[in-house]
Amino acid sequence: MLIIIFKLQRKVILMVVAVIVVISITALVSTFALHNHHHRKLFVGCIGLVVAVGMYSSPLVVVKKVIQTKSVEFMPFYLSLFSFLNSSFWGPYGLLGHDPFIAIPNLLGCPLGFFQLVLYCIYRKRRIQREPSETDVEKNGCKIEFQQNVITK
Repeated sequence: MLIIIFKLQRKVILMVVAVIVVISITALVSTFALHNHHHRKLFVGCIGLVVAVGMYSSPLVVVKKVIQTKSVEFMPFYLSLFSFLNSSFWGPYGLLGHDPFIAIPNLLGCPLGFFQLVLYCIYRKRRIQREPSETDVEKNGCKIEFQQNVITK
């Protein structure tokens, strides 16, 4: 159990370090390598665009599991709803302002959020039917031995 927790903590720490490194490299490159405002804006905007598209598409990681299990147990409704609402307002704002760094990720996020909501509507009333497992996840997959309680009179 302790090993699983350590691996999870290690994974989270590595992800946080990776994000800090990307932010630091972006700041250093835009500060020291790019010498005018237009190129800095273009560089940072492109990185922001990629990150925003990743943010809108991240809930789609569970789509395969939702379709296989026919259950939305693993897909949070409010994340999908507010992702759709957010992108449906910011997309037109970016178009009206002629800002591709706002418009593009939000115009991609709007149909992605809508797709998640459609999936939620299709599978919302279904629950996963789990079969009893013979292994216990909390005990690192060790086999569980069941005791049968016998009542005698």
